[in-house]
Order: sequence, then C-alpha cells, then structure tokens
Amino acid sequence: MRLIRLNTRIVRHGLALLCAALSLSGCGLASRQGSVDAGTRYQAKGEYRAAYIEAKKGLQRDNKNGEAWLLLGQASLMLGNPADTLSELQNAKANKVPAERWAVPMGRALLVTQQYDKLLATLPSDQPYQSKIKARVAALRGDAYRALRQFDQARQTYLAALSADPENLGALVGLAQLAATANDPASAGKYLQQALAAAPENPQAWVAKGDLAFGSADFAGAEADYQKVMGLKNPDWLPQERFYALTRLASAQAQQKQFDKALASIQTLEKMSPQQPYPHYLHAMVLYRQGDLDAAIAELQQVLKMSPDNVQAQLLMGAVNYAQGNYGQAEMYLSNAMGMDQKNVDVRKLLALTLYREGRSRQALDTLRPVAPGALSDTELLAMLERAATTGAGSPGAAAAASSASNPPDTRLASAGNALASGNEAEAIRLLQEIPAGNASTEARRNSLLVMTYLREQRPAEAVKVAAAYASGNPRNSAAHLMYGTALVAAGQRPEARAQYSEALKLDPENLAALLSLGSLDSIEGHHEAAAGRYATVLKKDPHNAAAMTALGQLAALQGDKAEAARRFKQAIDEAPKSINAYIALVALDSESGKFDEALGTATQLAAANPDNPVALNALGAAELNAGHHGEALKPLQQAVNLAPQMPLYRTNLARAQILGKDTKAAEGNLEAVIKADPGQATAVALRAFLKLQDHNLPGAIALAQTLQKQAPTRATGFSLEGDLYMANKSYREAAQAYQQGLKLRYDRPLVFKSFQALSESGANAPEGVLRDWLAKHPDDAATRLLLASYYLNRTQNALAAGQYEQVLKTYPSNVSALNNLAWIYTEQNNPKALALAERAYQLASGSPDIADTYAWALIAHNQPKRALPILLQAAKATPKTPAIQYHLAVAQARTGDPAGALGTLTTLQKSGADFQDKPAAEKLYRELTGLAAK
Repeated sequence: MRLIRLNTRIVRHGLALLCAALSLSGCGLASRQGSVDAGTRYQAKGEYRAAYIEAKKGLQRDNKNGEAWLLLGQASLMLGNPADTLSELQNAKANKVPAERWAVPMGRALLVTQQYDKLLATLPSDQPYQSKIKARVAALRGDAYRALRQFDQARQTYLAALSADPENLGALVGLAQLAATANDPASAGKYLQQALAAAPENPQAWVAKGDLAFGSADFAGAEADYQKVMGLKNPDWLPQERFYALTRLASAQAQQKQFDKALASIQTLEKMSPQQPYPHYLHAMVLYRQGDLDAAIAELQQVLKMSPDNVQAQLLMGAVNYAQGNYGQAEMYLSNAMGMDQKNVDVRKLLALTLYREGRSRQALDTLRPVAPGALSDTELLAMLERAATTGAGSPGAAAAASSASNPPDTRLASAGNALASGNEAEAIRLLQEIPAGNASTEARRNSLLVMTYLREQRPAEAVKVAAAYASGNPRNSAAHLMYGTALVAAGQRPEARAQYSEALKLDPENLAALLSLGSLDSIEGHHEAAAGRYATVLKKDPHNAAAMTALGQLAALQGDKAEAARRFKQAIDEAPKSINAYIALVALDSESGKFDEALGTATQLAAANPDNPVALNALGAAELNAGHHGEALKPLQQAVNLAPQMPLYRTNLARAQILGKDTKAAEGNLEAVIKADPGQATAVALRAFLKLQDHNLPGAIALAQTLQKQAPTRATGFSLEGDLYMANKSYREAAQAYQQGLKLRYDRPLVFKSFQALSESGANAPEGVLRDWLAKHPDDAATRLLLASYYLNRTQNALAAGQYEQVLKTYPSNVSALNNLAWIYTEQNNPKALALAERAYQLASGSPDIADTYAWALIAHNQPKRALPILLQAAKATPKTPAIQYHLAVAQARTGDPAGALGTLTTLQKSGADFQDKPAAEKLYRELTGLAAK
C-alpha cells in the first residue's frame, strides 16, 4: 500500500522533479537530496513516520544514497524497529556515511536489542569523534558494561563520557543507575538532579528518578515521576523506553493499591503491544493482589501461551495455585520455573514450601538447601519450613498479659499474670481459679486472663465456657462480648464470633478493638476489602493507632504486597516504638523474603526497645539463627528462657542454636525440659528424637515418637515421626508400617508419599498401590501422578509410565519433566510424536543437559544427526561423566562423517569403565569404528 502511495506522489510531482533535475549539471542531484532534507525536517519535529516515508522515497530514486539510509535507520529506531535500524545503518556505513553520523543510533539499536558485546566491538572507544559524539558513544558503552554487570568498567566509561562532555545526560543517568544498584540512593539522587538541571525534560532522567523512588518504596513519588515523563512532547526516547516507563507506572499504581489506575495503564500497554506478554503478566499480578485468583490464572495462561518459558509467569502461576491450596499444580509450575532458572531464590523457596506441604520433606530440603543461610542441618531446615508453613503459630497476647499485670490491684492477679508471662500456664490457671469473686474491675481482669491462658494452653472449649459465662453476666459490657468473640474464633466458631464482635461494636461504637477484631475476622475469611475498610475506619478515628497500622501491614502481606506491608509495619513502629507485634511482623516478613540481615536489624531494634521482654529476645535469637549466626543467637535466646522458663518455643529455639554449635548435651537438656512440661510439643519431640538417632539410640527415638501417638491431637504426627526415624535408619519395612498407621488416622498426600517411599525402599510387592488408591479418589492430583509415572519408568514399565505422563500433559502441557520423559519413552517405542515433545521440552529448558540429550537423541532417531550434533556437544561438555550422553554424541559424530571423533569419544567412554543401559550398543559401535580405522 505504501508503494502505491509513493508512486502517486512521484507522478503528481514528476514535472517539477524533471525540471529541477534538468536545470543542474550533476545528474539527479536535486532529487537525490530533496526527500532526505524533507525527512530530516520531519524527524526534527518528531514526525518519524513521515521521515521514514521520505527516506524510502529517496532510496527508490537512488539506493546508494547513504544519507537516505541514515535517515531511514534513525526513523526506524524511533518507530520501534531496532532490527531494521541495524541493517539500514550498515547500508549507510557502506555508502560512505562517516561513523560519527551513525555511531549513536547504531549503539542505541544494539542496546535495545541487548547485543551488548557487539556494541562494545562496533563502537570502540578510540575513535576520533567530535567531543559530544565521543561522550554519547562512551555513555552507550557504559550502558553496555552495566547491562553485562561489569560495573567498574561501566563507571570508568561514564566518567570518560563526562570528561568529554560534563553535561552528558546518558552518563549522568548511567552513574545514577550504578549508584542505585550499589544501594547508594543519595549519590543516585545527586546525579539525577544534575541531569535534570541540565535538561529538565529528559525522559531517561525522569524514568531513572522514578525507578529510584520505586526502589525506596516511595511509590507515590515514583508514580509522579513516571506521569511527568508521559506528558513530555516529542521526547527523544524509543517506543521500548516508553513501554518500560508505562510498565513501571502501572507497577507503582498497583503498589499503592490504585488498582483501577494500574489496570488503565495496563490496558494502554496491551494496545501498544498486543502480542507482548508482559502487560498480561502485570494484569495477572494486579488480580493476584486483589485476590481474584481465577482471573489471574486466565491472564497467566495467555502469558504462557505467548511465552512458555517465562520464568516469572511460571513463578506467579505457582504462587496463585499455592494460594488456592492446589499444591500439585503449584509444584508443576514451580518445577518448570526452577528448570529454567536454577538460581532463582524465590522459586526455590516456594517450591520447597510446596513440597513440604505435600509431605515430601527430603525433596523440600534438597530444593531449599542451596539458598538456605549458613550450614544448617536437616532438622534446622525442616524447622524453617514448618515456621513458613504455619501462620498464626505464635503466642498472641503474651506481651499484653505481661503488661496488664504490671500494676494489679490484687497480688494474686499479679502472680497469675507473671506466671502467664513466664509461660507457666498451669500455675496461672490455678491462681486465677482460686481468686474469689471481686469487684467489676477485678472480675473483668480475672476472666480476661483466664480466657487468654486457656487459649495459650490450646484449650478453646474451656475459654469459650468462661467467656460465655462472663458475657451472659454482663450483657451490656462491650468488652465482655469482645472477649467472648475472641474465644469463639479460637474454637473455630466464626459466625458466632462475628455476632459477638458486632454486639460489642453496637454497645460501644467507639470500641476500636471490636473494629479491629471484625477486620481480623474479615481477613481470615478472605474479605480483604472489608478488612481494609475497618482498619481505615480505626485510623480515621485514631490516626496514631499502631495496631491498625500493623493489621493493614499484615493484610498487605496476605495479598502479596510486601512493600506496602513493610511500610505499614515501619509506620506502626515509628508510632509506637515498643510495638512488639509490628516488629515481629516486620522480622517475619523480611525473613520470608530471604532478607535475613534486614530482619536481624529489625529484631536488634526490637530487643533494644524491649531489653527485658522475652518475646523480643526470642525474636532476636531466631533472627540470628536465620542469618546463620548460631553463636550470636545463644545469648538472647538464653535470656528469653531465663525470663520465661516455661515457654516451649524459647527453649526449643535455644536448643536449635545449641545443636548448631555442637553443644548437643545442653540442647538435649532444654528439649527434655520442654517435653517434660508438655509431651505434645511435636517440634521439640522431633528434634530430641533425631538427636537420639544420631547417638545410635533408635529405641529411645522411637519411644519419643510413641509419646506423641498416645495423645489424640498428635497421634498421626507421632506415627509420621516414627516413620521418619525408621527411614533415616534405613529400616524401611518398619517405616512403612508406621506410615500406614498414620494414614488410618489422617489420610493425606504427605503421608501417602511417605508410605510409598518406604514401601518402595522395603522391597514390598506393588508399592505403587498406595499411589493408585489415592489417585482413584483424587484423579486430578498431578503431583501424585508424576510420582507414579516415575516409579513405572524406573522399572521400565514404559507403557504404564507413558499413560500417566499423557494424563499430566492434558492438564499441564508445559510440564518439562512430563514432556521430556514421555518423549524419551516415545523415542524408545519409535513413536513419531517423540520429536515434537522433545523439542517442546528443549524450548522450555534448553540449559538442562538431560533434556538436551533427549531432544538430540530424538533428532537422531528421525535421521537428523547434523541438528543433534551441536546440542550433544554442549550437553557432553556440561556433563562429561554422563555415559549415555557421551554415547549419543559418538553416534552423532559417526553419522555426520566424523568417525575419528566418534572413536575418540568412545575410547574415553571405554576407559571410564562406566556401566549404563546402552553399553552393549556403544561397544558394538566401537568395534565397527575400530575395524574401519584398521582398514
């Protein structure tokens, strides 16, 4: 269509062009330059499409016109076509355009296409450019070094750019970005101020300023900066840069929970690039944070359709499924993500937690260990996973109990409060029950402490009984109904609890604790907007309410908004510097995010603000442990135990630190003290049992597990622990029996998996029966189906394995393991579907030598050894001691006309003495090649 339009213009102006040409002695000089000059004027006004058309017109007349090629390349770049730019600028260079003219657009095109090494080679630093061009080229080289993470070279190059031109904006922005990467926001800000002073409407500087604010969690400031750049007219930036700025704007809006604004920005992105997956990913992220998980999945499916190997989308899909409790599906996506990015810490942590939820502790430990802090034992890592898997597992109200008893009107109330604060719940209950009826104030406090103690003892029925009686005797007392509601929540009676909280608020509309409790109930039930509304009401009534700020932070954390959660927790701490709950929440948030040093800093601040509070000291000790400082953890944990000797959590944590410090005798003493006080403390029992096992005292370890089996709440846990101990001792038959006992009490996937593993190791007949039984009741459980397929595959029951993999791929077509293994089976069966499956797996995880080997072997089976050879060379280099890959490489070499290379590969393989499935075939090929060589 464009060619027709250009021809029409040529005809229309043919006479004028002809006259102009004939009036000059040089053939066609005026027509050669006319379109280029017009295009240059269009380009100066930011009318890049018109400039592009004029350049095309000039080239139609003379395709050797270097100036037209230069103009075309520049226009293509600004229209968002950097690949075309590179070709067009090469033509400009070939047609005698000086390097000084094409160097900068060439550099920008190479930068945006991520060809950093080529940029450095194409634009050397020693060219005699004019000073401003020299500075711009140096800044581009600095950008390339920064993208390659060669930060020292980047800094030196940026400084060289400033030496040539002290106001070079690219260098100033680059230095700001380097400073931000080095966590030096002050220096970054100074560089950006300097850049904006020199060019107040420079888009790159405004975007970098927004990025700096975003990185400091100043999302409102970031939004303002991004909005500023969106309003600039004809800015000298590329469509890709505008796209990036708009994605950041959407992210800043989402971080502020301005979801409508964020979605509007995302819609603009989708219109800009309909086939670009990132806007759909952003859309999914916003939906995820809004709690609309099904809609988030729909968006992520679009992302994965366009970009199947998108690690972040796979991770988010895993997170969404984890949030829905679909652990099998979560495992699928997270395994894919880890297959593509082995070093991704977030993927590893969530996958480990998912595996742990499924009862596959060994796989969870293997997944987590590469990113775990310090040299933690299996027991310590399991403890980390248990804390992450358990929400609300702390001891709420301990600090409140201690403070409420600080100035009691009655010494017996004070004694009961002190007993409760020290963790001696039994003594607290005894004292409270002995207190005779008193005045209204005493009764209120006695009943409140008694309910709290029962809840700490995990005796919600008694707590409800006491609270109900007190509320019945005080029907007009708002606080009585509030306490009753809290007991009902602990007992799992949420509708009844909501009624009590509502009654408390009705009796006293200013009862902020009732509002907070209703908000907490809303949050538990997933009504996040309602919860946020109640917390906002509290802050409207009391702008300094630290509890509401903390609650909003916890709500943000639930919705995945870690930055907002951290902001709220810090706000609460600033408002109430001794607010233990806010500190604890921030420590937990940073620890879950792997920010162990930051968590330790917060815990240190908490302990400094509350030096005699055992909760604060335990938090500091736990943070030291998570940061890998078991020696430093001992002192605060010992102090916490001294202040609250009956608190099992503090002693258990102290024992963990002592185990890591090789002081097992002290650890045993603390664990035995915990178990003696409460034989149902499962974590302490497990730690003590494994210590006994390390001392080769299996009977003693089993006896501890059996103590859990004698208590109704921990019976199934006791059998699971007994099985774990037998497994660690390689007593597989006994482990299987223990797990089977546990399954009779609690039929869940974790115990099913453990039972299967024990039966398999014990040599039992048809151990897979336990998996088949589970799948009969849970046919959509893909994780179990994959485990069953793996079992069949390991026993060369390939047809049965193929059936299971086919079932998995119907639901999860991008599962790398299923694709690879099914392709291998199909190759063995000469099934023509093998190659397509193997290629799909290779596209998703080309960095895996095993997956590459499967693909290459399928290529060889389909008579394509030339395509297979480079893939196998790379795989063999990555894993030189894998005999099957070496054999496959030899086959490829032989079939591509390199018998000498094949013989060399097989000779090395023969010398290794390795035994593998294809060894007879390898020996046969070796003999054949040796015979050829002899001839």
